[in-house]
This record gives sequence, structure tokens and C-alpha cells, in this order.
Amino acid sequence: MLIDGIILAEGPMNPPHAITLELVDEALRAVFGAGWRIRSQSPLVLGLDLDPEPDFAVIAGTPRGGSGHPTTADLVIEVADSSLDFDTNEKRLLYAQAGIREYWVVDINGRKLFVYRDPQAGDYATQTILGSTEIVVPLAALVTMHVAQLLV
Repeated sequence: MLIDGIILAEGPMNPPHAITLELVDEALRAVFGAGWRIRSQSPLVLGLDLDPEPDFAVIAGTPRGGSGHPTTADLVIEVADSSLDFDTNEKRLLYAQAGIREYWVVDINGRKLFVYRDPQAGDYATQTILGSTEIVVPLAALVTMHVAQLLV
């Protein structure tokens, strides 16, 4: 990923992270139907020196509708185990500054979902932490999802 012009390498993926990626992908595809793109670990170009390659970016449209990498998304999701601090701090601010209206972090170890909404003045005005027994409604889909669907 490219953050502030610096290429950051990510370490090897452990099994809980890989399984969580599959669970999140399955849940997103069940909620977002035709007319939505679910991009996984693909470029999301937010500026000349900013390409964070999020775990998931949900984008209106179809793959045939674009000729380059997307520059925005309706929902961005990161799956975090060892990267929780980076994802809930630096990446949160990057996505807020880019105007991403909804950002989630799936906390594998804590079995929680961090939900950030309403980007204003470089950060998210609404920040909520949901437990595994709670529900979340993506702003772009308005369909209920159980947080447990996203967790191993």
C-alpha cells in the first residue's frame, strides 16, 4: 500500500485473518446486490501519494463501468489483527480526509466492529464500537447485518 508517498509492505496473513476476509466478503455480497462492486485488497486511489488498498471497498456501479482504479467508495472495510492501532488511527484519518462516508474495522482479536461515519474536518463525527451480538446497517444498503457474520 502507498501511504503519504511511502510504500508499506504487509506481513504474511494468518489463518484467522484469511477466514475473516472470506466471511466479510460473503456478508457483503449478501447485502449489496446488482449495481455494487465489492473490491477486495485492490487499489483505491485517494490521491497522488495515497493508495491504501483496503481489504474491502464497496463501490456503486459495475466493473465494466470504469476504466481505472476507483477514487472513492461508499464503504471501506479493514480487517485487523496486528494492524488494529494503524487501522483505527492513521487509516481512519486518511479515509475521513478523503471523504469516505463510512469506514469499518473488523477487530479479529477483540471480536468487535469499529464503525466510523460522517467525515468532517479530517475525522469521523460518529464513531461506534459494536460487539459480536449487535447489528449494523451499512448506510449504502440499509439492510441489517449481524456483526457476528463478520467474525470467526
